[in-house]
Amino acid sequence: MHSTKWGHRAPHEAGPRTGLRAQLSRGAHLTWTSLRVLALNPRLMILPFFALVFTGFTWLFVVLSFLALGLPPASPSSGFLYQEMFLAYLITYFLSCYFMAAIVGASFVRLQGGHPTVMDGVEAANASFFQILVWSMCAATVGLLFRLTAIRSDAGGRIVSRILGSGWAIATLFVLPTMVVEGIGPLKAFRRSRALLKDRWGAHQKGVLGTGMVFLLLFSFGLAPFIWGIVGGAATLGWAVGAILYWLVLSALWSVVHGILVVTLYHYATDSEAAFGFNWQALNHPWIR
Repeated sequence: MHSTKWGHRAPHEAGPRTGLRAQLSRGAHLTWTSLRVLALNPRLMILPFFALVFTGFTWLFVVLSFLALGLPPASPSSGFLYQEMFLAYLITYFLSCYFMAAIVGASFVRLQGGHPTVMDGVEAANASFFQILVWSMCAATVGLLFRLTAIRSDAGGRIVSRILGSGWAIATLFVLPTMVVEGIGPLKAFRRSRALLKDRWGAHQKGVLGTGMVFLLLFSFGLAPFIWGIVGGAATLGWAVGAILYWLVLSALWSVVHGILVVTLYHYATDSEAAFGFNWQALNHPWIR
C-alpha cells in the first residue's frame, strides 16, 4: 500500500506521463486489476444482468405502447407517450443507480476481506433504498439538463464545469459509495463526492475513467459485425444479433468493473491506500483526457 498526502504529490512521485499511450496503459491496468477482483467473485455479474432484465421489461411497455398508439408526434396520444418515455427513463436511471449501489456494497465487503454474495450487495442497496431513489430522481433530471447544456455549446460546458468543478459524471463519482458506506443523504453525498475529488485529485478534473476508454474500444469491436448483419439482409442478420448480445454482456461486465474501481478510488481518497493490488500511480491519475 502507498500513502500520499492529500492533494499533493509525494516527494518521490514522478510526474505522470501524459501521452495517450501512457494514459491507455493506466486504463488497461485499472481494467485488468478490476477484472481480477471480479474473477474472485464472479457471481457479482448477476447484479448487472438483473438490471438489464428489469430495464428491458420497462422499455418493453414503451414499445408496446408505440405499437398500440403509434409513434409520436404523429400519434394522437403523443402527450401520454412522451410522459411514458420520461417515466421509463427515470425508472431506468433508478435501476442503474440501485444495482450499481449493490455492486458498490458487495465490492466494499471484498475490500474489507470478506467474500461477498449477491445478497450482500442487494442488502447494502436496500439499506440506502430511499437515498438512492431520491438521488436517482434528482440526478436523472438535473444531470440531463447539465449534459444538454454542455452539449449545446462549449460555453455551456464551461459553465457546468465551473459550477461543479468538473464534469457531471466525475463530480458525482462518489455519491453512491458515500451513501452506501457512510449512510448519508443524497445532498451531503454529492458535497462529499466533490470534496473527496478536490482533496485527492485537485479542483478541476476532466476526461473519463481509464476503464471507460478501454471498454469503449472493446465496444467498437462489435460495430463491424453489427453493420454487416444489418446491410447484408436476412442471411447475415445473426451477425447483428450476435453484436447486440456482445454489447449487452460487455455493458454488464463494465458495470461491475466500474463499481469495483469506484470503490477502490473512494478508498484511496478516504484512506490513501491502494487496495486490490492497484498501482497507486494509476489511481493518482485514473482519467484519460
